[in-house]
Amino acid sequence: MTNYPATIYLLKYFFLWLHLFSAILFIGGSFFMWLVLVPATKEAIGNEAERTALVARISKRFARLTWMLLVTLIITGAINATWYVAPGTAGGSARLYLTYAMIALTIALITMLYGPGRHYGRQIAKLAKEKDINGLKKVRRKSNIVSYTNLTIMVAITVIAVIM
Repeated sequence: MTNYPATIYLLKYFFLWLHLFSAILFIGGSFFMWLVLVPATKEAIGNEAERTALVARISKRFARLTWMLLVTLIITGAINATWYVAPGTAGGSARLYLTYAMIALTIALITMLYGPGRHYGRQIAKLAKEKDINGLKKVRRKSNIVSYTNLTIMVAITVIAVIM
C-alpha cells in the first residue's frame, strides 16, 4: 500500500462520503417519490388534475436536484475509481466487467431519465393543466414503466457498487 500524505486520505474519504451521500439523496429521493409521495397524494387529493399538477411541481423541483446529484455522482465516481478500483484491473477480469456494467447502466439511466422520463413528465404536466384525465391515464401507464425501469437500474448500479 502506498503511503499518502494525510491530506490525500482526507480527500479520499471526502470524495467517498460525497459520493455516498449523493447516491442516498438520488436513489432515496427517487424511491420516496414513487413509493410514498405518489400513493399518498392519491389518497389525500381527490381531484386527479390537481394531484397530478402538485406531483409535477414537486417532480420538477426534484429533477433540478437530480441533475446536480447525477453530475456529482459521475465526478466523484470517477475520482473514487482511481482509489478503489485496482489499476490494470488487478482485481481480475470480473472487476473489469463490473466496471463496464456500471458504466453501461449509468448511461442507460441517464438516457431513461432525461429522454422518455422527461418527455412523459412534461406530457403529464400539460395534460393535468388541461384536465385531460383520459390522456393522463394513457401517458401515466407509459411513464410508470419508465419510472420503475429507472428504479430497477438504480438498484442494479447499487448492487454492482457493493460487489466492487
